[in-house]
Amino acid sequence: MRISRRAQLAAFGGLALVFALAFLILRPVIAPLSDAQYVAIAKGTPQGELYFKHHDASCSIVRAWNVQVACDTVAAGGALSEKFRVDLDPGTNAVVDVEMSFDP
Repeated sequence: MRISRRAQLAAFGGLALVFALAFLILRPVIAPLSDAQYVAIAKGTPQGELYFKHHDASCSIVRAWNVQVACDTVAAGGALSEKFRVDLDPGTNAVVDVEMSFDP
């Protein structure tokens, strides 16, 4: 069975369009924020204000699909660890999710 030249061109054009759109949508952020700016956004959430009122933990920044600000503390004496994590959208710098586990 022979595929017409017009069908081949349409299929190739559609495939090229999909790749072009994926490149535009999934491109990396041109000017990401600094670690301190991401921590400031996390501290500005209501949960962050509560957490940092009682804790002085250092935070680490993990950049993957989203940006995660992780502020974890481990108490001495075998106590449970306390965590405060905020996931941010790197394109809009909006808070996507807040995960916390601590005793206020």
